[in-house]
Amino acid sequence: MLYFSMKSIKIIIFFIVLTVFIFNSFAQAGQKKSVLLYFFWRQGCPYCAKEKEFLSLMKKKYPFLEIKDYEISYNPASWQLFQTMANSYKISPKGVPVTFVGDNALVGFSEKTGMQIEQAIKYCIKNSCEDPLYKK
Repeated sequence: MLYFSMKSIKIIIFFIVLTVFIFNSFAQAGQKKSVLLYFFWRQGCPYCAKEKEFLSLMKKKYPFLEIKDYEISYNPASWQLFQTMANSYKISPKGVPVTFVGDNALVGFSEKTGMQIEQAIKYCIKNSCEDPLYKK
């Protein structure tokens, strides 16, 4: 018959709890939350085409980036979503592309805008930004 003292049982329980805590910490550290980016564009827009190429590179560079892509010329539901998000971000864009990531709403596309998009992606990877769709 095995005999364990109360002190032995406490030590065993302590190590079990410690092991579970350490395992969970490593498991959570390995799990990154997706970064959501909303991209609104129109067919035939040359700036939109350039941003699409850029976002394709960003997706390869940042695997946790999830791009939600909406063409707004021919899809009333996408147009409505675009209007809703623009209102949430308190912007009135006159053109496309328009990109929402974290707290950022970026209109148009250029080298500078690309750098701003990448900075926002990096910030959200590090700080777990909320889904831009739910911005208040």
